Amino acid sequence: MGSRALQLSVLAMAVATGLATAGCSSAGSQTAAKLIPQVQAAAMTATSVHVAGAVAQGKNTATFDVSFSGSAVDGTVGVNGQTVHVLVLNGATYVKVDAAFLNAEHAPPSVCAKVCGKYVELPAVAANQVTSFLNMQTLITEVFKSKDINSGTGGGCIFSPATRHGQSVLKCSQGPYTLEVAAHGKPYIAYYSGPHGEHLAFSGWNAVAPPSAPPASQVVSENALG
Repeated sequence: MGSRALQLSVLAMAVATGLATAGCSSAGSQTAAKLIPQVQAAAMTATSVHVAGAVAQGKNTATFDVSFSGSAVDGTVGVNGQTVHVLVLNGATYVKVDAAFLNAEHAPPSVCAKVCGKYVELPAVAANQVTSFLNMQTLITEVFKSKDINSGTGGGCIFSPATRHGQSVLKCSQGPYTLEVAAHGKPYIAYYSGPHGEHLAFSGWNAVAPPSAPPASQVVSENALG
């Protein structure tokens, strides 16, 4: 099994996260046009965040549940129910696959016997393809370049008090877009949904702990995938 399916899943997740992070924020009933710079500044200076959600990619649906802490990444990404655990830590990139994923990729049973439940360390080329997209600051930078998001939210959109899972937020809904940001403290994005079914929840801004390194006994080379 090659790394093509993994790359597609990671790319889909990266695009989804980018769309999500483009939400506008506030610290009171203010217009989106006034708050976007504050949201951008808060996101760009953050050191960690957890992102979970889903987004449509053509006929496929990409899902993800990922924590970013500095350059470290830990979580799952998937397409159409097939998920991959991705771990980026200390310059190394690992993936963890299960039997269902390998079956979908038509890998022989012998591959699962070697790698299922273990961390497969990717070689430099494949690792770079993952980390070039699955990177917190890179995603945030790309997000705020999005003309679609800026036009979708509209400069005159007003944020009003609301709650999400017990958290006080300021919410703006305009057309197919919904944006929610923290009502207190820095205006961190809490939730975003868009016109194509994408929905993304953000939590743990600056509070996500870095992941632990996998045990050496649980690490195998990509060559084991065959």
